[in-house]
Amino acid sequence: MRRTLIAILTLCVGIAPLYATPAQADTVVGGPGLSGHGYLWDRSSGVSAPPHIQASAYVIADLETGRILAAKDPHGHYRPASALKTLTAITLIPRLDPAKKMKPSQTAVNASGSAVGMDTKWTYTVSDLFHGLLMQSGNDAAMALAEANGGLKPSIDQMNAEAHRIQALDTVARTPSGLDDDPPLTVAQQHSSAYDLALIMKQGLTLPDFRKYVGATLYDWPAPPDKKEREKGRKTGGYQIGTHDHLLVGNRYKGMIGGKNGWTSHALGSFVGAATRNGHTIIISLIHAQSDFWGDARSLLDWGFDERAKAGSVGTLVDPIPPPQPKKTLPAAAKRPHIVRVSPADGPDWRKFGLAGGGGTALLAIVIGLTIGVRRRRRAALVSAGAPPPLPSGGHVRTFSPETASDAPDTDGDAETDPGVPHPGDVKVAGTPPSSDGESPAARQTAPNPVQPADGERAVRDEEGSPGDAEREEDPAAGEAERTVLDADHEAADAERTAWDGASAVRAVAGDGAEEGVRPRGPFEPSEGPDTAPSRAVDDDSPDADTRDDETAR
Repeated sequence: MRRTLIAILTLCVGIAPLYATPAQADTVVGGPGLSGHGYLWDRSSGVSAPPHIQASAYVIADLETGRILAAKDPHGHYRPASALKTLTAITLIPRLDPAKKMKPSQTAVNASGSAVGMDTKWTYTVSDLFHGLLMQSGNDAAMALAEANGGLKPSIDQMNAEAHRIQALDTVARTPSGLDDDPPLTVAQQHSSAYDLALIMKQGLTLPDFRKYVGATLYDWPAPPDKKEREKGRKTGGYQIGTHDHLLVGNRYKGMIGGKNGWTSHALGSFVGAATRNGHTIIISLIHAQSDFWGDARSLLDWGFDERAKAGSVGTLVDPIPPPQPKKTLPAAAKRPHIVRVSPADGPDWRKFGLAGGGGTALLAIVIGLTIGVRRRRRAALVSAGAPPPLPSGGHVRTFSPETASDAPDTDGDAETDPGVPHPGDVKVAGTPPSSDGESPAARQTAPNPVQPADGERAVRDEEGSPGDAEREEDPAAGEAERTVLDADHEAADAERTAWDGASAVRAVAGDGAEEGVRPRGPFEPSEGPDTAPSRAVDDDSPDADTRDDETAR
């Protein structure tokens, strides 16, 4: 059995890898064509080579189709600087009411780097803060937005979760502003990629407020009144702020929607933006570039519009991960009723032990077969030992008639055929089926055992002695032979009872016509009712469980 189990386990271990989910060959977000670090474009399409610029990485993509037309080290990790504020915007715009008012903390007001200018005593709307964030690149506005959202830590956590949702897996944020020198952050601690910045811009363009903020060129920033304004009786001061996007002001790029730039001494220059011409939108992003990168940004947009129709795809801007679908619940009328299975009174519920794919049925058949086989081997052993075979169901050991009994000794030594020495097992058991010889019920009642006479007869025999006693006294060898015969008869009767117990167990397992909940009575179990009434099985949980007779226990 142990070897069989080991063989089955070994087979399962060998088969399991065949059904394991194979590893996904394409592990590069956007496609395997974006895994290179140099200039990437479809050379077979016949388009001109994309621009060679000083930026370490860039992406040119078609918004409508999601096709990436050309790229350079698209998944390389670099510090994003203030271009990371686009991630802050797409994370917090859906969460904050633009009309909500708040007062910034001293920490937000004192934020280092570029600032839009804030006062702790002044109240600002969320819309004010987003204009200051994306137009003026205010680090103070970024901190104030995080405070309006419930704090710095939950806001950073939500930014990273949003990056994961849109599959910008190259991005890790540690600040809402993208600042990397206060506190000092290495590229391993805070980074992004040209591909991710393009994904963030793609998501931002689906938000109308985002388009409004990145496309604004001038905005009236609220502030407390200065001295001159107070002298004039004004209670509100303020000033205008302008965008840092050079493609929106000055030498404006035709069709420019807007974008966000950044710069730190460690990150160098970064930019992400979009423009629309003739109903087509091109997204560009560049990272780790020289300080004056605006000419390179224009060349990327020009190549994208010129080659969009002919250029093949080297990858795609993937869509965000869809939200989990709610579980569908069936109407009450369509729900299937819950069926409770109850174990039968004469055995366990084998359904609980079933295995998938018919394993329960096979297990039940094996158990029944083993039980029958064990019983058969036991019966064969008894027969080979000289015990009589079990009688058929409904039969009896032998009928006994008091008229044929005799006290005469065994004259021929054959205790089986000599009526003078009845078999010790020839005792009529109450409740056995009537014989077919037409005897009346009175004639079938239990007779005294000839081996054990009644009390009166025993007293007479004690005084007079039986003929057999005299012979045994005269012939000790004959008495010893008679005792040997009687002992053999007792052993045969015990074997016969054991065979009957095995036959009854087999009939119970095989369901030999037994009524549900009724245990067949053994051939040597006394009846508690009429001759034909079977005895009820006793449940293990019933009060009579501890007082069951030996036949029931077997």
